[in-house]
Amino acid sequence: MATHGYSTLTLQAINDANPFLLGVQLAKICVRLNIPVKDVAEYLKVSRPTVYSWFIGRSEVSKKHQEQVEKLIKKLA
Repeated sequence: MATHGYSTLTLQAINDANPFLLGVQLAKICVRLNIPVKDVAEYLKVSRPTVYSWFIGRSEVSKKHQEQVEKLIKKLA
């Protein structure tokens, strides 16, 4: 299974993160669908480190991006 550059540590961090966080929910979908972080970052107009931070639950999706992320999750789910 291709993981578009997700390291083993990143995949483990996603699995260990709080599944109720919006960014973690998006991460699990992106990993399952093999969507690279680069594409998510470009789509949401944020940096790749921001997306990784959301994906592993280090930071929560900002209110500014919450609606966009929710729509993306619905679109991909």
